[in-house]
Amino acid sequence: MPFLSRPLNWTAALLLLLQCARPTFSFCTSPRQRRNTAIHESSPQKQQQDWVHESALVSRRQLFGVMSAASLSSVLFQFPPLALAAADTTAEDKAKILKGYERLSYLLDNWDKLTTKCSGVEKDPFSGKPVCEKNPLVIQDYIGYKSMNDPLFKADKTLRRLEDLVPAAKDADYFDAIEKWSTAVEEASGMAYTSSWAGPQNPNGGDLAIDYYLERSKKQVTDARDALQSAISILELK
Repeated sequence: MPFLSRPLNWTAALLLLLQCARPTFSFCTSPRQRRNTAIHESSPQKQQQDWVHESALVSRRQLFGVMSAASLSSVLFQFPPLALAAADTTAEDKAKILKGYERLSYLLDNWDKLTTKCSGVEKDPFSGKPVCEKNPLVIQDYIGYKSMNDPLFKADKTLRRLEDLVPAAKDADYFDAIEKWSTAVEEASGMAYTSSWAGPQNPNGGDLAIDYYLERSKKQVTDARDALQSAISILELK
């Protein structure tokens, strides 16, 4: 059968086998059983449709023939214990939050240097210094809005996965920190993007407009770092 000529998805097959233990699961009953069950209420047209549908199904015997006991056993033992997987995820999530906090602190401590880009090629004809311009979009690199590999990428979800570590008495404070984080980084990203388009090449734009939105972004980054610090304190991460 064409169905059996394709590589078998072992996980899907395992779930199917478990469902076949239930006699009411129609996929695992034979065509004869299904036809006998509904023979008194099926029209000739319905019976013809059932026959076409049944011809495309694979029986339990064929499925067991493809999956031997040895192969089924090997599939079962490929899945790691759930407790171990959860422990590994928790450790990784803790490390992401701590590293992300360090990066935010570095951004704020070196704000002017990191948000300014100098080409090194073009120089001011009077001072001889390199011509530099603001680089607001670098902010998105530090708050997890540019790369899936960034430690703060979807940090709100990372924090929610750590909820089990929160003491019951601090649940409200923890959720408040997550909410403040989400609001602050969203605003910081938006202000950074607006600043990048606020130059003199656009109507009503100029250096003052760039600086204005850049400062608003900095305020939001500061709030985001403070929210993250609160979450770290509640989680007692070190």
